Amino acid sequence: MNQSMAIDDLVSVAQAEAMGELDAPMMAIVLSSEQSYDLPINSLETDADKARWGLILRAAREHVEADAVAVLYPAWTTIRRKPTDAETPQAQEEDDDGADDDNGPIDTLFVQLHTRDRIYWRGFEQIRDPKHQRIIGFRRIKALSTDYDRDSAPSVAAWLSTLFEPLPDEGEETDIDRELADLLEEPEVSAALYPRQMRALH
Repeated sequence: MNQSMAIDDLVSVAQAEAMGELDAPMMAIVLSSEQSYDLPINSLETDADKARWGLILRAAREHVEADAVAVLYPAWTTIRRKPTDAETPQAQEEDDDGADDDNGPIDTLFVQLHTRDRIYWRGFEQIRDPKHQRIIGFRRIKALSTDYDRDSAPSVAAWLSTLFEPLPDEGEETDIDRELADLLEEPEVSAALYPRQMRALH
C-alpha cells in the first residue's frame, strides 16, 4: 500500500462524507489487501468508549488480516500558539498546539491512518455556512498534520496502541482475546464489517 496516496484518499473520503452535514461523521475504515470495510463509531467521548473501540478495531483488523486502519473523527480543538521549529506539534483534542492565533476552540476534522510502523495524521478546520451551520469546506492545519513512528505517537492515540499486537500462540488464548471474539459477534460490528462498495448499495 502506498501510504502517502492512501492518506490523501482517506482525506477525500472523510471530507466528502462530512460536506453538507451539521457534523462530520465518526468512523473507522479497515483496509485489507482486497477490500476496505466501514465501521461507524458511535462515541469516543470516554476512556471506556475508546477502550471498547480499540478492541473492536483490533478484532476487525485481525479478522480480515488488514495491514492498516483509518480513523476519521471530528473534535473540538483549542489552538493556543504556534510551535517553534524545534518543537514537534502534538495533535490533541481539546488542547492543541499548532495554529497561528489564539481564538479559542474550533471545529476540527482528524484523519488518521494507522499502519504497523507509522501513523499518518491530518488535521483540518471545519468551515461552516454562517446561516445554516452546515459544513461547506475545510482548511488544513499544517501543524496538526504529521507522521509518527508508532512508538513515538502522541498520547491521544494510545487507545489504538494494541491495534497491531500479534495473536497469541495456539493454546495461549487470553481473556482479552476471548473478549475480541465476542465483540465480532456484536450486531453493530458484524453488520458494519463488509466492503465499502456493498455498503454504498444500501
